[in-house]
Amino acid sequence: MKEITANTDLDIEKEFKIEAGPGAGKTRFLIHHINNVIKKSHRLYSARKVACITFTNTAVDTIRQRLGHGAIEKTEVSTIHSFLYNNIVKPYGRCLLEEYGLRIEKVDGHEDAVVNRKILNQWLEMDVLSGLRHPNSQKQLKTRSGLTAVLKKWLLLEKCIVRKGNIEWIFNDNVVAYTSEGRFVLDRSSFKVLKSGFMEYKKLYWEKGIVDHEDVLFFSGILIQKCPFILTILRAKYPYIFVDEFQDTNPIQTYILAEIKKEESIVGVIGDAAQAIYGFQGADIQLFRKYKVKKENEYSLNENHRSDEYIVDFLNILRENFEQIPCEEYEDSSIKFFVGDRTKAFLKARDICGLEELVSLSRDNVTSNAMKNLLENEAYDSKIMKKFEEIEKSNPKRMNYVIAYINAIELARNSKFKEAIKKIEWLYRDQAESKKIALNMLLLMLKSYSDYSNMSLMNFYLLLKGLEKNVQLSNFKTGSIKSFYENTLYINLAVCVNIVEDISNHITIHKAKGAEYENVFVVGNSNFLDFLMNPDIAKNEEHRVFYVALSRAKKRLFLFLDELSLSDENYIGEKYAIKIERIG
Repeated sequence: MKEITANTDLDIEKEFKIEAGPGAGKTRFLIHHINNVIKKSHRLYSARKVACITFTNTAVDTIRQRLGHGAIEKTEVSTIHSFLYNNIVKPYGRCLLEEYGLRIEKVDGHEDAVVNRKILNQWLEMDVLSGLRHPNSQKQLKTRSGLTAVLKKWLLLEKCIVRKGNIEWIFNDNVVAYTSEGRFVLDRSSFKVLKSGFMEYKKLYWEKGIVDHEDVLFFSGILIQKCPFILTILRAKYPYIFVDEFQDTNPIQTYILAEIKKEESIVGVIGDAAQAIYGFQGADIQLFRKYKVKKENEYSLNENHRSDEYIVDFLNILRENFEQIPCEEYEDSSIKFFVGDRTKAFLKARDICGLEELVSLSRDNVTSNAMKNLLENEAYDSKIMKKFEEIEKSNPKRMNYVIAYINAIELARNSKFKEAIKKIEWLYRDQAESKKIALNMLLLMLKSYSDYSNMSLMNFYLLLKGLEKNVQLSNFKTGSIKSFYENTLYINLAVCVNIVEDISNHITIHKAKGAEYENVFVVGNSNFLDFLMNPDIAKNEEHRVFYVALSRAKKRLFLFLDELSLSDENYIGEKYAIKIERIG
């Protein structure tokens, strides 16, 4: 594997595979290579373009900004799902009406998968599921909340793959749901019946024009097989296709790219197996490792232009067989390890950073949102949303309304207005101007945020009820539900909201992927401790998640654990030459 730099000129008419560690300049290389292609290629005539595919909207925006006006006119920069939707599904989806019931004229983009209760009940009444028997009968799956929860979870975990050339759906049959009534699972015979009727479930969405991200992959794979001329059109339109973060691809994405590159199109990929952290979404780390190009077209970017040499040396200890070369040196750079009180540790780190930015990175949404809302000193409950859903199961209309508004408000406060409106627009689906009503209500609730943000859920609900003119909301009787609303703070539920591509300074590690920060505070857990004690980046995805977190830091890196034994403290301190400070 040849070592190159971000400014190396590669032959524009040859494919490539580049392994690049964190901070290696992957984006800089892409920009440089795209500009080189646009300048030198004789194949970009007429409407032909370079396709640059990455995996987050943040990365898309970054590449577009750096390309500049001239280059962007000849470059299509998008996420993989958007690329497939815009170039395959939307223009040719009409071919799927007869077999799959897809009403492409109703489709307006693609979203995260959701389980619509009305559609779920409609499916559970179909004859195709008549084979379901006690204790998982059609009626029981509809009426028993625990069984319904398992079924919803199972439906949300379905993935689309390619197996021996066939586009298929796979499922996780080990799902479990916990409610106040106990632990719930479905028996194996039920899964067999549900799988046989799964396509009928999907068609109920597709006939309404509802398409999720996994559907985009499924339809793209089906369409290029059903209508091979689509590949010819794609090759003509995009003679060059470059894929960033290739380690995050899943089998069907790789299959489609492999089909495209069989003729005419030059495909180049960049990735880092050590930063493959999307296995839960179907990404397969082996796809990057096994991706084949000619030996002379394999390269590596070994420089690190992000982190101080002290941090790079620390990362090199954690990662075998790939040593980065530090290219940056910052004054007052340091790595500090705190154990104990999270709030005090973070405040101390902030004092050390002074006026410089400090970003906390957490493994899950609840922890990152708790950091955001400074709830570390309070006994916040990571399962409070599940408790709320369980206690409100007798009134699903009110429950869904409250959850929708909490999500919308917190998304809007993070500048995600489009997503926020979608969260509540469906509440007014029977109204003529549903979007306008949703927007007006959202603005009123944002204006009054200080009136309920630190108050009880009851204060929040009563304010909503007083403003709402389009939805009839119920009152409370004395009992556990009323008590929950009165004794639960709004902010305790708000920390459970998942902000996609969060722009705050307290985010999850996955949302920080591709970003870099002056100073980073990593909130560790038991997996983080295991990573430090026995690093295994090659085989353990949780270890790779924390490797990504550590490698976001440019100048200062703060590590935190709630607790640490003295023996582990001595081992870590000696292995990494780090002094550990306990904060009570």
